[in-house]
Amino acid sequence: MMEKHPKQIEKYSGSLKELAEDIGNLHYESLAEFLNHLSTKLDNDSDKDMSAGRIKLSDTLVEAEYYVRHAADQISIAWTISKPFMT
Repeated sequence: MMEKHPKQIEKYSGSLKELAEDIGNLHYESLAEFLNHLSTKLDNDSDKDMSAGRIKLSDTLVEAEYYVRHAADQISIAWTISKPFMT
C-alpha cells in the first residue's frame, strides 16, 4: 500500500539528492513543465487544507506554490534564452 506522503518515490530507485540532480538535468522546457505541475499540486493541496480548516498550512503552501511557479517562469525564460543555441 502506498503512503499518502511517502519519504521516497516508489517509482524512482535513486536518492532524493539524485532525483534533484536528475530533475535539474532536464531540458529547460521540460523542467519548467515539471515545476508548473508541482506548483499546481501545491495549490490543490493548499485548497484542501483551507477547506479542512488548516489555515496556517494552507497559507504556507500558497507561498510555496508562488515560489515554485516563479521558478517555473524563470526556467521558461532560461529556455527562451538558450533555445537558439540548442542543437
